[in-house]
This record gives sequence, structure tokens and C-alpha cells, in this order.
Amino acid sequence: MIANLYESKSLHSLFRKSQVTIFAITFVICTFTFVLISIFTIETYAKQNLNILSLTVSERIQPALVFKDQTTLQQILNEYTEQHSIRRILIYDKANRELASSSKPPVYNSQLQEFLDRLFLKEPVKLMVYHHDQKIGELVLFGSSEKIIQFIITILIGLAIAMIFMVIALWWSTNWTYRYIMQSMQPLTQIAQMVSDQKAYNLRFPHNDIREFQDLNQVFNQLLEEIQKWHTHLQNENQQLSIKASHDHLTQLPNRSYFYQELVNLFDDPHKQNNAALIFIDNNNFKQINDQFGHLAGDAVLQEMAKRLKSRLRHQDFIARLGGDEFAVILQSIHQVDHLIHIAENLIASSQQPISFEKHTIHFSFSLGIAFSRYASTPEDLITQADQSMYKAKHLTHHWFIYKP
Repeated sequence: MIANLYESKSLHSLFRKSQVTIFAITFVICTFTFVLISIFTIETYAKQNLNILSLTVSERIQPALVFKDQTTLQQILNEYTEQHSIRRILIYDKANRELASSSKPPVYNSQLQEFLDRLFLKEPVKLMVYHHDQKIGELVLFGSSEKIIQFIITILIGLAIAMIFMVIALWWSTNWTYRYIMQSMQPLTQIAQMVSDQKAYNLRFPHNDIREFQDLNQVFNQLLEEIQKWHTHLQNENQQLSIKASHDHLTQLPNRSYFYQELVNLFDDPHKQNNAALIFIDNNNFKQINDQFGHLAGDAVLQEMAKRLKSRLRHQDFIARLGGDEFAVILQSIHQVDHLIHIAENLIASSQQPISFEKHTIHFSFSLGIAFSRYASTPEDLITQADQSMYKAKHLTHHWFIYKP
């Protein structure tokens, strides 16, 4: 009986109990930290991705929404539901009537995906679509949790592998002292804490002299590497979507929102504002081109306009497509009216050569409305001045007009 009592309190048994406790605590802390960080990261980027994606979709559907082209709208919606994590998209007109919708069935177990959709992506992204500052419709976008499920499955597999290595490490580490084990585990807890506090997914657990701990480190390094890959992938995807959201799909020029931000930045710098000008550009016969040759020809004209206008500008000038056949140019370092006239005539001259489209020769021209930013107190004032000048230019033979206060 004394022998049994001694064996129950042996140092080997105490070490084993201590090690089980330490490993369990460490594994729970690391697992809980990784899971929380991972789910929070994926949820955050999924929502950001949906917001950026909704801006991209709104830019794509704006022309079709203006003309109520339901076929084009449906094609665009089907394209986005197939290529992105979207379970449903709806488009309403300004009278709140549904024009088009597209849905994607659950990729994984429907009950699981529906539960995660309600948990993380319950609320849809709603975005008003405007044209010439008038509401023309509304976009409603519901996100899908399919990417979150993929990531959770990856995490669960990684955690299962980690558990296997933990059991192996626990079995072989019973011959080591408690103090040495604690010293060996200290880097593990420190790195996990740094990842939790700083979101430093690029960190890796250092080499450990204990083979079993090194195996555990490799597993967690694989988890960190997987998280970092997802983090980098989502950042790159969001960056690409951000570029798409700020640029026109047809001409690849900055869009209206990007243009307005540049204009606001211009007025934030008094020096730049005093030496800048705004040009509004509008095609003179775009409706006639669309009616005579079709919308594809109109798109070709817009693309050629963007190419020619950009080629006639300096590298520091900013050109954007505002929508339809309207473009805008922010000119920097403009000090004299003669310099501005030279730029205007050079831009007008770029339309002298017609374009060839499907064996058709298409002539086009445009009018320029010009305003100095020094005469405007706000970006809206400058836009109004340039817009008024553009309409006056349409009635002039040389098709350009400079606003004079």
C-alpha cells in the first residue's frame, strides 16, 4: 500500500500532470486566439469586400439602369453572383420596382451556410444609384459565407493536426523538467500574444530544441502561414476591387467619385487651387451615333475619346469620365489664359480624325466648358461654372468657352 501511495505521487506523475495542464492551457489559448482572430479578420474583410463590390456593381449597372436594359442588368448580376461570394443581388428602379435579381444556391450544407449567413452577413448592403445627381435606382446585395466556411474548414483541419502533434509532444516530453518545459513554451505564448494584440500574421514560432515542441511550432506556423495567405489574398482582392470601384469600366479612366475626391483635394491646397482649371467635355453628337450605329459604336467612340484626350494632356493633369459621354479634366499649373486656350484647341483637334468601327466611318466632336478654380469658392461652384461654360461652347463654332466672373 505504501508502494502504491509512493507511485501515485511520483515525480514522473507530477510532471505528467503539470505538462498536461500546461499543454491544455496553451492549446486552448492559442486555438481560441487563432479562431477569434481568423473569424474576425474574415468577417471584417468579407464586409469590406461586399462594400467595395457593391460600388463596383453600381458603376457597372448605371448605364443599363438609365436605359432600363433588363437583359444587360441580368447578365451583370449573373456574372457577379457566379464569380464572387454573393448569394443574392436585387436591383430596383427609382419607384422601388424590382428590375432584375440573381441568386446563387448554397455551395456547402444549406443549413450551415444559412446559419453563418445570418450570423455574419445578415444585413444586406444597400446602395443608391445616381445619374446626374438624381436617384435612378437601388442596389441590394446579400453576401455569402462560402469563403468563411472554406476558411473555417481549413482552420479545423489545422487544429486537428495540431491536436495530434500535441498528443505526441505530450507523450515524449514527460522526461523533461517542468521549468525547462515552461522556458521552452514561453516563446510560444509570446508569439501567440503578439499575433493577438498586433495582428502580426507574418510572425513565426522560433526553432525549439525540444522536437515535439518544434513539431507543434511547425503546425502553428502552418496555421499562421495560411492566415497570412488569406489576409494577403483578401487585401489584394480588396485593392483590385477598390481600383475597379474608383475607375470607369469602359474607358479605364477614374470615375465620378474619384474625380470629385481629386477636386476636393485641390481646394484643400490654396496654392494648387489658384493655379488650376477645370474642363468639362461633352460629345456633340453622341446620341446620333448611338441611334445610327448602335451602342457598341457609341462605346467605341467613348473609348477612343478617352484615349485621344489622355494623349493630349500632360502627365500631371487628371482626366475622368463622369458618366455617359461626359468627361472632366483638372489642369494643374495653369497661369495664363493663352496657355489654357492652347490646351483647349489641342484637345478639340484630337477629334478631327474619325474612327472606323465595323466598316463604318464615324465622325465625332465635343465641346469644352472651362473654368478657373481661383474664381470658385467650393468644388460645387467650380463644377457649375464649367458646366455652364460647356453649354455655351456648344453654340460656338470653335466649341470651347472659358468662364469669366
